[in-house]
Amino acid sequence: MLRAEHLDRAGDAEAPRAYVLASKAQAALFRPDQAIALATRGLALATADRDIVDLALHLGDLQQDAGRGVDALEAYGRALSASDAEADRRRALLGRAAANRLIARLDDAFAALAAAEPLASTDLDDRALAEIHYLRGNLHFARGEVSACRGEHERALEAARRIDSPEWQARALSGLADAQYMDCRMATALRHFADCVALCEAHGLPRIAAPNSVMMGHCQVYTGTIDQGLNDIRKGLEIAIRIGSRHTQMFATQSIGYCLTFAGRYAEAAEFQAEALQQARALKARRYESVILAHCAEVALFNGRRIEALALACAAREISEETGPGFIGPAIQGLIALTAEAREERSAALAAGEAVLAKGAVGHNHFWFRRYAIERALLDEDWYEAERQADALFHRMADEPLPYGSWVATRGRVLARRGRGDASDGDEKALEQTLANAAAANMHINALGLTLRSI
Repeated sequence: MLRAEHLDRAGDAEAPRAYVLASKAQAALFRPDQAIALATRGLALATADRDIVDLALHLGDLQQDAGRGVDALEAYGRALSASDAEADRRRALLGRAAANRLIARLDDAFAALAAAEPLASTDLDDRALAEIHYLRGNLHFARGEVSACRGEHERALEAARRIDSPEWQARALSGLADAQYMDCRMATALRHFADCVALCEAHGLPRIAAPNSVMMGHCQVYTGTIDQGLNDIRKGLEIAIRIGSRHTQMFATQSIGYCLTFAGRYAEAAEFQAEALQQARALKARRYESVILAHCAEVALFNGRRIEALALACAAREISEETGPGFIGPAIQGLIALTAEAREERSAALAAGEAVLAKGAVGHNHFWFRRYAIERALLDEDWYEAERQADALFHRMADEPLPYGSWVATRGRVLARRGRGDASDGDEKALEQTLANAAAANMHINALGLTLRSI
């Protein structure tokens, strides 16, 4: 740092190169703010195209790691404009794809990958191909396109193995776990995420380990081990704070609120939502903003603030439509159906949610949407619809039954039969055992329904 600053003050032409080295040294020490400041100063001084390209690419990577997608796009754009070399253009285009994904500009991200892929295929650069397939798999995940997501990550893993790269093998394992998660196979996804984290720990890859540890927590909500899951999320959060990854800090904070909301632990959830929302907005992470607003809406609904809940849910829906409804759209539509007072609005929301589920959506939507739809039908005393929604959830989990989904569906089915007056003693015992099992796991699946009936 001192060398770079002295060369800077002396007006020496070597100053930009010195700033690259100084910035990389700070990044290696997980000091992102210092690294970004040094790279920014070096880029401001640079006049030679080579210096501009090297500093702009490095700065783009730093901004992306920090979760600042818009700033990263600007840096990668500077690199693109300064070089005609294929290797430089490929790196910049891959960077732009990743940055656009951060800020939910999925079409722009796909376009950048399409432009980068021919530059990788011509010289059989497996490192670049691993990244291209990995990023494209993540984009398909955001759109809820499970088959395409899985295929891209399988190709990413093949390329990573050809170059024996632990980093890209770990990323590809993470992507394959995402594909399983999308397909409602959360127990299988958990094993893949755990393998990814173990590989990261063995090879010193904390940036990859942190978000995957968080995803282990997500999966454990569905396997009925939420408290262990929360521990895994907090582990990811601690790593993110240590390495200065603001995006992963936001993701982890949001995830704690997500899991606690899912578990009906609303007072605990509310403690994290305001912070997560502030972080997501600062990072312009619109997809996550929509998720957080939906969670805030459910907490407001639980606390009897129906008008506020509906406004929050509608704001979440607007963002979801903008960023791609396959990620969280059906869940939000189900929440609107539960919250809205007008029957026409409720029916429209339910139909819209069902349509996106049929088209393809990330796995968590099946659990959230069916839970809300069951509750709506129970409130309306539409017992056959409540049982139909419960059966739909059982059917979706047929290949890999999960405790949480089974608890929600069993509860809905028995309450529907009770409402019709044909619940058997066996049904009542099943419900009693279900609620006891959920409570033992510190998950209060009856909380929202009981509250809505008392409003």
